[in-house]
Amino acid sequence: MIRKLLALSALAIGFAVVKAPAALLGGLLGHFSSGALILQQAEGSLWQGRGILASRDAGGRSLTPWLPLAWRFDGGALARIAIGWDVSTRGSPLAHVELGPGGLALSDVALHVPAGPALAAVPHPVARAGWQGDLSLTSPRWQCPADGRCSGEASLLWRGAGSALFPGRAFGDYRVQINAEAGALRFNLQTLAGPINASGQGEAAYRGPPRFDGQLSGDPDLLRRLPAIAGGAAKPGAQPGHFEIHWPPR
Repeated sequence: MIRKLLALSALAIGFAVVKAPAALLGGLLGHFSSGALILQQAEGSLWQGRGILASRDAGGRSLTPWLPLAWRFDGGALARIAIGWDVSTRGSPLAHVELGPGGLALSDVALHVPAGPALAAVPHPVARAGWQGDLSLTSPRWQCPADGRCSGEASLLWRGAGSALFPGRAFGDYRVQINAEAGALRFNLQTLAGPINASGQGEAAYRGPPRFDGQLSGDPDLLRRLPAIAGGAAKPGAQPGHFEIHWPPR
């Protein structure tokens, strides 16, 4: 009897996914991102469709489209009493997404985007520094139950980091390693290459503000404007071109 009920439930879910319009996905995305992310030009259905991911700036005044998306329903997830999709961008795999009794699960994430549009939604003046370079986010698995206490690991790589405030000057390549357990985050910043060296560690309790303590050093002439754009987070060190970075500022 239980097997029959599960089978009927799976069929009902599959039928609903076939009929539901792709615009529904855009509505869900906007809701869970508090309006920071929008799915534009949505076509098809939840079964199979496509659209363009856009980010809204922190002031809510403009939208920047930056990531074409396509998705296809994964029928194999129904056997796990879940609904799943394989998501791609420009023909390359982006992630596998499943929604089930345990919450939302992402696996095999491989996201590559320009830094400027991706950072535009960050609600801090430093996000408006005209950031340049390419961001790559990878994650073998990221699991979020209904209460939002996510667990998993991810790596964020920023290659060719730069800013329009410093034309013609490259900062370097950087990696942030992120680990989450029951909603608590820990992250580590390291420099891979480049003239501006940055390092540090941070953490964020579940639903709490992030904290970060680190160091940054490089060409004094290049970094002399840093305190003015860092929102109080950068304090000059004892040597020229050396700064302590603390968030919240102190």
